[in-house]
Amino acid sequence: MATMKIIGLGNPFMGDDAVGVSVARQLQPYSSVHVSILEGGLSGLSLLHDMEETDTLILIDAVHSHSKAGTIVRFTLPHDLEKIGELAWGTSASSTHAIGLAEALTLAYTLEVLPAHVVLFGIELGHLEKGQSLSPPVSNAMTTLVNRITVEELSLYNA
Repeated sequence: MATMKIIGLGNPFMGDDAVGVSVARQLQPYSSVHVSILEGGLSGLSLLHDMEETDTLILIDAVHSHSKAGTIVRFTLPHDLEKIGELAWGTSASSTHAIGLAEALTLAYTLEVLPAHVVLFGIELGHLEKGQSLSPPVSNAMTTLVNRITVEELSLYNA
């Protein structure tokens, strides 16, 4: 049983929406018996299964909140569940998930299957264009977030 799971979400073929998956790929070297790192892609409801048997869950996804591209936001659950619901993680046209992340997290909370410690990192989108790579502000934020997760969440101060 992994005591921590890190799941990067998003569509790797839609520009900045790939940022969560890209962060997960960058963090792969830190995978261990106690830390499982997954590329969640467009998880939707399968996220409920992914969060089983873990004490700490770290999620990374793109957000669309009309902030400056590359802005990093951090939420803890269930405390910030309402704030997460206000962002564009729904099943609207803004989301590339079959069921929005907010809906999946709300369902997990309602079913009482959220791990004891849940952190969600979001990076503000710059563009969502099929076949494009990450925009420079999102790419820079990705590097910052990878470093932040290794220090704050993985406690690897010399990483």
